[in-house]
Amino acid sequence: MGTKPMVFPLDAEGRIYVLHNEMDEPVCTGSRETCYRLLEIMLEVKRRTDEYQLKTVQPPDVVAMAAGVAVSS
Repeated sequence: MGTKPMVFPLDAEGRIYVLHNEMDEPVCTGSRETCYRLLEIMLEVKRRTDEYQLKTVQPPDVVAMAAGVAVSS
């Protein structure tokens, strides 16, 4: 089982490739360029999603105060 998206050749001549996602499922087949471009897009979307989640995570104190719970220091 893979841990990151990867591109593999499907034929001996290297004309057809397949892109697998993190769960080792095939996402697309096509030329090497097509698979690598889609891989770039997938990684960029993942990076942006991770950044957004980091920005929106609130510290526990802020969440507790918003819920009306007293925070002791």
